[in-house]
Amino acid sequence: MTSSYSPAPTPLQAVLFDMDGTLVDTEQLWWDTVAEAAERLGHVLVEADQPDVLGRPVEHTAGVLAARSGAPAEAIAAELHRAFADRVRTRVVPRPGALALLGALRAEGVPTALVTASPREVAETVVAALAEAGHGGFTVTVTADDTALTKPNPDPYLAACRALRVPPAACVAVEDTPTGVASAEAAGCQVLAVPSVARIDPAPGRTVLDSLEQATPDRLRALVADAPAPRFLVPELTTRRARAGRPFTARVAGLVRGAARPVTFAAAGGPDWLTVHADGTLGGTPSPLPGPNTADVTVAVAEVIAVDAHGATARLTVRIPVAAADAPALDRVRVMSWNLWLGGSPVDDHRDKQLAVLLAADVDVVGLQETAVHAAPELADALGWFHHSAGENLAVLSRHPVVDTLGDPGVGFYGAAGARIRFDEHPDGAPHELVLWTAHLNHTPYGPYDACFGGLSAPELAAREEESGRVGEIDGILAGMAPDLAAADRTPVLLVGDFNAPSHLDWTAAAAPLHGGHGPVDWPVSRAVERAGLRDSYRQAHPDPVAAPGTTWSPVHPRHEDGSGRPEPQDRIDFVLHAGERLTVLDSTTLATGRIAPWPDVAANDWPSDHAAVLTTFRFA
Repeated sequence: MTSSYSPAPTPLQAVLFDMDGTLVDTEQLWWDTVAEAAERLGHVLVEADQPDVLGRPVEHTAGVLAARSGAPAEAIAAELHRAFADRVRTRVVPRPGALALLGALRAEGVPTALVTASPREVAETVVAALAEAGHGGFTVTVTADDTALTKPNPDPYLAACRALRVPPAACVAVEDTPTGVASAEAAGCQVLAVPSVARIDPAPGRTVLDSLEQATPDRLRALVADAPAPRFLVPELTTRRARAGRPFTARVAGLVRGAARPVTFAAAGGPDWLTVHADGTLGGTPSPLPGPNTADVTVAVAEVIAVDAHGATARLTVRIPVAAADAPALDRVRVMSWNLWLGGSPVDDHRDKQLAVLLAADVDVVGLQETAVHAAPELADALGWFHHSAGENLAVLSRHPVVDTLGDPGVGFYGAAGARIRFDEHPDGAPHELVLWTAHLNHTPYGPYDACFGGLSAPELAAREEESGRVGEIDGILAGMAPDLAAADRTPVLLVGDFNAPSHLDWTAAAAPLHGGHGPVDWPVSRAVERAGLRDSYRQAHPDPVAAPGTTWSPVHPRHEDGSGRPEPQDRIDFVLHAGERLTVLDSTTLATGRIAPWPDVAANDWPSDHAAVLTTFRFA
């Protein structure tokens, strides 16, 4: 991969300011507002809640509190709006250096915009307070009421740039939260981060200062002039399989980082049948394969160049496996279950780290849990893949087309969602499909704690599982899957997920030393899926739980987080289960890679989750 700069620098054309915590000291006011509302609902805010509170629209935070308390989100949102507005009216204080920087930009004729996730009513109150303090006003104001999607999506900053008629690459966005930084960077702006509560690390295209007192117009100009060259997250990419004589598409735009928007794409070499469009879409119909052996698969190689607004370039090698028109259908599939841990938010640069994991795993389909609404569509967009999201927590991510969705699209934090995925077609055109459900079960009371800390007996543990609601949850999920399971020998079925419950296949007498001396324990959730005809792929590949425990909880919790210092029970609570005679397990492994520091020092971890993933390779007959 190579990149180069155009010698002509881009001048600073506008500065776009976040409001809460950046220009005025309201971030703490918002945190206090949410903390009081949460306490009334029986929840105490902690540091891990910051990604769902700071820089987020009111509706998002209200939805999180609603999911935890059962109270209606609309009522919570209305109360948060009222309480925050009351605080703002009486306690607006400009951040150090804010008025001086605004005045200096105004004196030099640099347009400014206010870009906030707060509603217009609150923004107008703050603008009036700044005017009283001597600020002359903004050229443009964009609030949560002005775009369909707000931060961390790029829409607010893109709207401000359109209103100012300037390219994002020529603008600096000034932000104080990771959510706002993500929004500005997704829009293609250079970013000056001045953290107020949550930590923000420097990155390409992002400068971090302690205070706006250190910022000057010249320093902002330098951010634009010194914008980093674009890069692809990976030097090469292998797409899903194409078939000769049938249309093929792929997307690569989401893999570009550090680029000044807009970015255009072009081919620097590749097969005649493939077109690289300016938006990063690759498309065409592969030509018939040469030679007499039409069962072969060849690899078409294309070179794709991305060019950003500064003229800087990056290069990506794209490999496309091409099967003959009458080649057998795809016969191997790699399936992953992965709990993303609140969307990955406790870990810095979590989205790029998630993409790196998925690309390195060369996975075909993933059942996700704890997606925090945005993870699946953002990952799918970056990878050029397909997805089905249900509720705020569950999603199916697939390299291959999703042709049908299953289950309740508005499922709550716990539950299940499914999708039918078309991997390929037989030479006669018959679809080659499977069904995948992803599930997340209630987390408390937790069986290994009851056993290892509470010393409960096997019958008491079974009773506690009933109390947890997990037995009822899995029974309901299996009932919803019943039509799919009945047809599993025709269309294979997978159930993956974070069950928050161990397996009876692990808690055997021989493995009792691994579980505080307890075993055997006939855990009811794993028994329920077994009775439904679902087989545990990891235990099929590794029958001995002593030799291969397959721990998924938890790579970041070697010790219990209550501060007692006692070891955290390590267990296997994430699963890839399968039904149907067409799937054969070839291999199964747990996955947690790179640097993994223990909680709470997890922000710099390479692995962006508190669970290990489970990855199983099947032969698909």
